[in-house]
Amino acid sequence: MLVETSAHPRVPDYLRLPLIAGFYIFMAAWFIAPSRSAHHTIIYLTFLLPALLHLTYCIFNKKPPLHGLTSKPYLALTIFLAYLVITTTWSDIAEPLPHYVKRMAQTLLFVYGVFVICRYEIRHFWGSLYSSIFLCILWLAVNLVFFPEEAFISDRFKGANAGIHYLLTGSLLGAIFVLGITRLIQLMELKSNQAFNALLFIASCAVLYAILLTESRSALLALALTALYWAISNHQIKRFKIVAIGLAAIAAVLIAPYLELFISRGFSQRFEIWSATWQWIMEKPWLGHGFGAEFILQVSSNEELYDAHNIHLEVIYESGFIGGGLWLFFLGTLAWQGWLNRSTHLGQCLMALLIYSVSVKFFESRGILSRPTEFWHLLWLSTGMAIAVAMQPKPSLQEHLGGSPK
Repeated sequence: MLVETSAHPRVPDYLRLPLIAGFYIFMAAWFIAPSRSAHHTIIYLTFLLPALLHLTYCIFNKKPPLHGLTSKPYLALTIFLAYLVITTTWSDIAEPLPHYVKRMAQTLLFVYGVFVICRYEIRHFWGSLYSSIFLCILWLAVNLVFFPEEAFISDRFKGANAGIHYLLTGSLLGAIFVLGITRLIQLMELKSNQAFNALLFIASCAVLYAILLTESRSALLALALTALYWAISNHQIKRFKIVAIGLAAIAAVLIAPYLELFISRGFSQRFEIWSATWQWIMEKPWLGHGFGAEFILQVSSNEELYDAHNIHLEVIYESGFIGGGLWLFFLGTLAWQGWLNRSTHLGQCLMALLIYSVSVKFFESRGILSRPTEFWHLLWLSTGMAIAVAMQPKPSLQEHLGGSPK
């Protein structure tokens, strides 16, 4: 296993330390923000602003982090988002163009900040992950004990603070869970503090319980696909089969009370929605209807839906096959970097989070060109991680195959 190292690019501490602190706050903001608007404001001020100052300093002083802006994942994302912004010019109900240019800049700035943390401050990436997982336990307890009415919609858990929908909350918690379990396996391989590993295991199970409270089948299915990837690709699973069996047993016990409920909801009219979306795609197949275009579908249950419930179909609906091709190219660059660096700890986390993100967004379609939301913990976080592994020294063939470096 290759354990990545980093060298600081000699950026002053008055720029470096606020960015580090801001990333800790970003990872924890969902659990501490009193409202969704406060969640946005916290991330703007504590992470995006330091990232902007850091980037400005690096531009004027020609520091190494600038190389990340020319990496394939960053360029692929920039091209895709730029085209998406252009499509707003023929969208029927889109906001003015500057509105989306600002959102694009915020997204790219966020990805840059994540890249800097993952490439040059990797220990703080892990530290922020641990803090968010442990904070999730406290957040869950406070919601269940003090705010049970506000924390649930239709008996499904969303959280009483920044949460607005149980499916979105479930997807965010799933991302935290995926990163936490992947890191736990790595720590066990490193034979680190066993007491800490046990606490991390318990905390991860609490996150899984929170996901079950959301009753989000899309998050559970995405977790199952991620677990399948773990099982067939990670040789460490065999070494820690007791942990794998333990997780499977705990998951079975937790899921059992919800099983009938999950089955009874059927496919939630997904095939009906996707079929209608595809028909509308074929009306404007190449350029699409434009980002933010009107989408109103009355399904057989007489309920009106306002999105395709599949981000990949949504991208094609709004930006056409051209935008869909750019989207697939962007996802392909992330997957390729994760695969090339699958022998590193960060590369393993990238692959797990990417598989989870692509899978869970197969049933959800919001987040692109948005303010800081759950989506930022999925593909935008994955993008920053992909740039970081792309800029690291390449592992040898032996390390690619799972061996240890000399």
